[in-house]
Amino acid sequence: MRISRVYFEGLLALNSSISLTAETSHYLSKVLRLRVDDKLVLFNAECGEYLARIGRIEKKEVQIELLQQQSSLQHADLDSAIKIHLFLGLSRGDRMDFAIQKSTELGVSEITPVYTDHGEVRLQTDRVQKKLQHWCKIAISACEQSGRLDIPLIHKPRALHELELADESITKLMLDPSGSDKLPAHIDSKSIELLIGPEGGFSSTEIAAAQGQGFKIISLGSRILRTETAPVAALAILQHKYGDM
Repeated sequence: MRISRVYFEGLLALNSSISLTAETSHYLSKVLRLRVDDKLVLFNAECGEYLARIGRIEKKEVQIELLQQQSSLQHADLDSAIKIHLFLGLSRGDRMDFAIQKSTELGVSEITPVYTDHGEVRLQTDRVQKKLQHWCKIAISACEQSGRLDIPLIHKPRALHELELADESITKLMLDPSGSDKLPAHIDSKSIELLIGPEGGFSSTEIAAAQGQGFKIISLGSRILRTETAPVAALAILQHKYGDM
């Protein structure tokens, strides 16, 4: 039987006992139907990964006892060899959720949703925080499933012209069907900024601005990929070429 992995935002220490949040407790006891003495794994990037057991189940609280720290080598093995900051055009419906989930599984370090000229999604100020919490839950779930210890940082949505991009030593790639550049044979910085547009793609003004910021405009071939497919394809290629796949 597969042991469930659960992200815990707090201190994890051997032989300690902790209480999970009401939401996580409900998920373990009512959805997964775990019982007292069942095993699970708790983790976070700061403390690592611990084998644990359920010590007590109450109506809105599950108490966990930490039994054994997992091998410290596991964290190093699961860390990506490259740091990728994904700037992703906001998309409608479940497409953004899918892109965040799969990008997390593929080892992305940071995600910044982006408002673009052709993008149709514009979040009202009062919805931004709710959306961030929703995307963070998706990322956490993807980490629990994929074995990652660290949760990618998800920034609040920004307009493309408002982005504060990193220094020139970082490899900068914009994915667009008009791209004529190829992926470099190798990269020295081990850090990548990857810019992918929404359903309508980038405008000519945005492409020119990105080139002025030092981005290479690349395509992944003759086929036009959907906005939720493009990050999966691009990240898989980047991880294979420069990272840990």
